[in-house]
Amino acid sequence: MRRDEMIEALRTSPFRPFRMYVSDGAEYEIRHPEMMMVFRSSVNVGIPVDNAKNSDSNGSHSYPDLVRSTAIDLRHITRIEELQPR
Repeated sequence: MRRDEMIEALRTSPFRPFRMYVSDGAEYEIRHPEMMMVFRSSVNVGIPVDNAKNSDSNGSHSYPDLVRSTAIDLRHITRIEELQPR
């Protein structure tokens, strides 16, 4: 995936959560724009403690508590797709 495509997905206003698919079969849900940092040839994705704990009674998502992160080369991101509201 191209760097500018990832930046566009994060800067969409209003932000629309998306799932990112990686060539090794891994999937990452990006439910807040601050869960990901885009670099020249990679992204750094924050891994939340528990997605279920990061929504309020209305189903809206607050900033998640991140416990770790992982770096992913942009060449290994196969596609992204918008997530449907919970």
